[in-house]
Amino acid sequence: MPEKKNQHFIPRFYLKRFALHSQEKRVGVFNISSNTFIESANLYEQASKNYFYGRDLKIEDAFQKLETESAKIINSILEEQCLPTAHSREHQMLLMFIITLLGRTVYAAETIDELVEKYKKTVSSIAPNILSESEQKIALTLTDAVQEYLTIVVSFFPIVRDLHWKLIINETEEPFITSDNPVVLYNQFLETRKTYGSNVGLASKGLEIFLPLSPQIILILYDKDVYKVGAKNQVSIQLTMDIDIKALNLIQYINANKNIYFNENFSEKQVQDLLRTANRYRRQLKANWDKYPKKVENEKQKILLHLYGSDVKCSLKLSFISILKKAKSYSLGQKVTHVRNEQLCRLHEEFLDLVDKGLYHPFDFYDFINDCKTLPL
Repeated sequence: MPEKKNQHFIPRFYLKRFALHSQEKRVGVFNISSNTFIESANLYEQASKNYFYGRDLKIEDAFQKLETESAKIINSILEEQCLPTAHSREHQMLLMFIITLLGRTVYAAETIDELVEKYKKTVSSIAPNILSESEQKIALTLTDAVQEYLTIVVSFFPIVRDLHWKLIINETEEPFITSDNPVVLYNQFLETRKTYGSNVGLASKGLEIFLPLSPQIILILYDKDVYKVGAKNQVSIQLTMDIDIKALNLIQYINANKNIYFNENFSEKQVQDLLRTANRYRRQLKANWDKYPKKVENEKQKILLHLYGSDVKCSLKLSFISILKKAKSYSLGQKVTHVRNEQLCRLHEEFLDLVDKGLYHPFDFYDFINDCKTLPL
């Protein structure tokens, strides 16, 4: 096989953390669609596709560099159970790893593809002749779609820099699992409120991000103005109740595309127990759309199209997370979107404009922040 032909959308170094204790190149797998439990599978054959990121290897090579540095950071976190200093280089690298992991999967590519197809069908149903012949024939390959999704999420990387983070330490006998779509976006705060579209945009008020780092540790990023997560001045939370572990494994299963992964401490019975609850919450669609009539004075009625991804929702409750009193008084008003940090969003918009003008590289947001004192804001 040519070098780098088999490209992993979930890094091998990451999956190794969930490998069998007896065989580090093997991992437990459960395929959701076929309901198949595999006690021991070849780890290197998981979560990969031939030339998934393209034959030119530019993205694959870029990921290799990011993964090398991220692996060192994650290894240090797991060994010391301590997180990098806020806004340090290690902090930035780990945030970039999480954001790219969110956008580099088959699930992400299929979401973009589904959005494009729904857009074409919806527009054509409203105005049959509005799309050009070339637009009607647009058909994204998985490689095209994942490149498009990566471009979007990477450009929004700075938006998550305000999220706080902690480690969730599993002290029970039931291990954490992971999947082929391991970055879970959730929003307990807005889940029960009547809102429009998705509540898990990277700038959303009440956003939570969960990423299992090992069978014993999950990293959580969260909106500090909405949630109290564990003890105020502690970087980690020790979990001793099975109900919390099951809830965290539940959202991982719901978020998975096709497979979940685990070591030998997670049995077939535990998988079956999990899916009895999880299957009712599995997303039937990756993408949704709504259309709203919009009346404009002296003009024909216009239609606003709203396309968005499907959120994970399962009435998540965790013993160590509570909603702050000040957040409970938040009014939805007439807003369609609920932004966590409006000042950061404004700065990000200005930054993207300067990137378009060639004054900054897309990864130079921290330099832009440092330069803001001399920039016209």
